[in-house]
Formats: sequence, structure tokens, C-alpha cells
Amino acid sequence: MATDIHHIQIRTTPETREKIRSLAENHERSTADIVRSSLDIGLKVLSRLLEAQADMVNEYIALLKKDARGR
Repeated sequence: MATDIHHIQIRTTPETREKIRSLAENHERSTADIVRSSLDIGLKVLSRLLEAQADMVNEYIALLKKDARGR
């Protein structure tokens, strides 16, 4: 639907722009398709990484507290 469209402007390096253009050309897709796919996949991966990072920090803090109590 037309109301579901959002425009985002992002500044990138020339190298990133060239990678996007090259992927689009090699796989016969538009640069917009490559950027949308990258954002969709990248956000899913980033979300999981941030969750794992938070879990690791919480576990590390718990271990430090346990070690401090043991002394």
C-alpha cells in the first residue's frame, strides 16, 4: 500500500555504494532491492547479536558476583 512506504536517506562510502551497485548488477536486481534486503537481513542478525551480547554481559556479571561472594 502507498501509505506503507517510507523514505530513508543514508550516507555511505563510495566503496559501499559500489558493492551495492555491483550486487544489483550481478544479480539483476535494483539497488533499492539490494538495500531493502540488506536492511531486512542485517536487522535480524543485529538483533540476535545484541541479544547474545546482553546475555553474555549478564552472565559475566553473575559470575563476578558469585566469585566475589566466594572470597
